Amino acid sequence: MDNLKSKKNNLFTYFVGVLMGSVDIIPGISGGTIAFITGIYYELIKNIDRFSFKNLIKGQFKTLWFNINGSFLLSLFLGIITGVFFLSSILIYLFEHHPISIYAFIFGIILGTFFQFIELVKDKKIDDYFYLLLSLLVSISLTQLTNFDVEPTLTYLFFCSAFAISAMILPGISGAMILLILGVYNEFLFVVQNSIKILFNFNINDFISIYSKVFSILLGIILGLKIFSKFVVWLFNNKKRKTLLILTGLVGGSLPKLWPLKDCLNLNTFNILFRSKKSFIICSASEISVSVLFILAGLIIILLFNRLKKPIEYF
Repeated sequence: MDNLKSKKNNLFTYFVGVLMGSVDIIPGISGGTIAFITGIYYELIKNIDRFSFKNLIKGQFKTLWFNINGSFLLSLFLGIITGVFFLSSILIYLFEHHPISIYAFIFGIILGTFFQFIELVKDKKIDDYFYLLLSLLVSISLTQLTNFDVEPTLTYLFFCSAFAISAMILPGISGAMILLILGVYNEFLFVVQNSIKILFNFNINDFISIYSKVFSILLGIILGLKIFSKFVVWLFNNKKRKTLLILTGLVGGSLPKLWPLKDCLNLNTFNILFRSKKSFIICSASEISVSVLFILAGLIIILLFNRLKKPIEYF
C-alpha cells in the first residue's frame, strides 16, 4: 500500500516537474510558482538544502539518497527535463499564436493562488500587510527593468545562472525574465537547443564551445541552488509567517506581467481615455470575452485543485 502511494506521489511530482520545466523558459512565469501552487515548494527547497557534497565525494550514496528524498528530487528533475526539451516548444507556440487565451488562463490560476494563500495567514496585523506589499512591489519592479547588453562569457554565464536559478525557485519571480534582463536569455536558449543536436551532428570544436557553456551554467545552477535554498529553509524554519506573506506577494507581483489584454487595456489606455473626450474601442469584444472565459477557467481549476489538496498542509 505504501509502495503504491509512493509511486503515485512520484508520478504527481514528475508532472509538477514537467509543468515547471515548461514554464521556466517563458519570461514572466516562474517554475517556483508551480511548486508553490502544487504544495511541493518547501519539500523541494528542504531537500536541495540537505544535498551534501561530502557524502557524494565519500561515496555515501545511500545516505545521500535518503537525506535528500532521492525519489522525489529525481522524479521532479526528470519532469523538468521533459518540460524544457519537449513541452516548452508547445507552450512557446501557444504564447506566439494564442497569447490572450494562455495569458488569461495563467492569470486566473495565479490570481486564485494569490488570494488562496493570503487566506492562510489568520489574524493579520499591520506588519503582515507591510511584508505583503513590499514583496508585491519588488516583484512588479523586477518586470520593469531594462535589458543589459553584454558579451556572454563563461564567467558571466556562471553568475547569471546562479542568480537566475535563485529567482527561478522563488514563486512569482521568473528566472527567464532575469536572464532576459541580464542579456543572456537568447544565449541560454541557444545552448539548450543545441546541447542535444551537437551529439547527433558531432563536431569537436562545436562540442567544446557548447559544452563549456553547459558546464559553466550547471556550476552556476548548483551554486545558486545550494546557497539560496539554505536561506529560504532558514526563513521557513524561523520566520514562517513572514516568509509565506513574502512568497505570496511575489506571486501576486507577477500578475501585471501576465495580464492578457496588456496591448489594448492597460494603465496607459485608461490615462488616454480619461484625458480624451473622444470615445474609442479599447479591446474587441472577442478579446475581452476570451480573456474573461480563460481567467474564470484558471480560477475554477485552482479552486478545484485546492479542494483536493489543501495548501495549508504544506506550510
